[in-house]
Amino acid sequence: MNIGDTIRKYRKELGMTQEQMANQLGVSAPAVNKWENGISYPDISILSPLARLLKIDVNELLSFQEELSEQEIVTFINLLSENITVKGIEESFEETIGLIKQYPNCNRLILWSAQILNGYLVMKLQDVVDVKKYEDQIIKWFEKVAFCDDAELARSAQMSLAQSFMKDKKYEEAQKLLDKIPPIGFDKRLAQIQLYTEQEKFEDAFKELEGMLYQSSNGLLSNLMQIITLLCKRQEYDSALKYADLVSQVSLLFNLGNYAGNSSYFTIYAEMGNKELAIDALEKTMNDYETMRQPRSSELYKHMEFSEDDGLDKMKTIILKSFDNDPSLDFIRNEPRYKELYHKLVK
Repeated sequence: MNIGDTIRKYRKELGMTQEQMANQLGVSAPAVNKWENGISYPDISILSPLARLLKIDVNELLSFQEELSEQEIVTFINLLSENITVKGIEESFEETIGLIKQYPNCNRLILWSAQILNGYLVMKLQDVVDVKKYEDQIIKWFEKVAFCDDAELARSAQMSLAQSFMKDKKYEEAQKLLDKIPPIGFDKRLAQIQLYTEQEKFEDAFKELEGMLYQSSNGLLSNLMQIITLLCKRQEYDSALKYADLVSQVSLLFNLGNYAGNSSYFTIYAEMGNKELAIDALEKTMNDYETMRQPRSSELYKHMEFSEDDGLDKMKTIILKSFDNDPSLDFIRNEPRYKELYHKLVK
């Protein structure tokens, strides 16, 4: 809520007209009207008398520590991703610290910002002078959210924190944290779907069911790809390829595009050191990147509402940037076919 909305809200709660407020503050009624409509703002010298008149403090008048709306948080996160590529991660980090100081109790903002910044640090897409400083701050943010009252945010923060511990080989700390995460309980969406159905709110029921289908199918892909990673670590490549076939089949069955399947094949061929097949899979992966938008036009998810900005363009930019320093590509970097693909996609 901006200052104009705050003034209007509390003025009306007190049953006061704009003219009455203006008279008590020694300003004109049109001035109050402009404040409330965001055309102008009260002079700093009048903030304290205005807050006293509305029976609130100046912090509340200025919405200093008010919770951000989810849309405001999404807007900031999108801007953060863009700024990292333009301004660099260090300047973007400092800006994020400043915003979180303004909204220290906005756990969603803290968690999402920490996850975005941590992702850039982990991928090492930019040179950072003092990585440890930023890693320590990110862990503090994860720790703040990890046991907040919002169970969903807390679980996400706990998982991110556990992954940070694992990356630093702090396995005991990671295990202790995972032991504290409660098991997944009853999914209230099932009851919600039944309630919608009983009320004949069929569109809402379809929307909820399709959301569960979309989430479950993506979760299945994630599980299969983790199995592929484990099989590759054990050099069981034939079995890994069979699971990659499953990834492709699941992607096709649930209209999720071809990106995940091709990406799985690339992972396996890269682990095998098969340059030709790896480059084939990498080319298919990048050529099929846009198919990740397939759910938007699928009959399976026609009742769902997808965000206009799905983040895929930014993600593709990040992936292309990783071509410069991703160690998994080192074994094909000098191959003519890879260089040709690199110039085609990046340049």
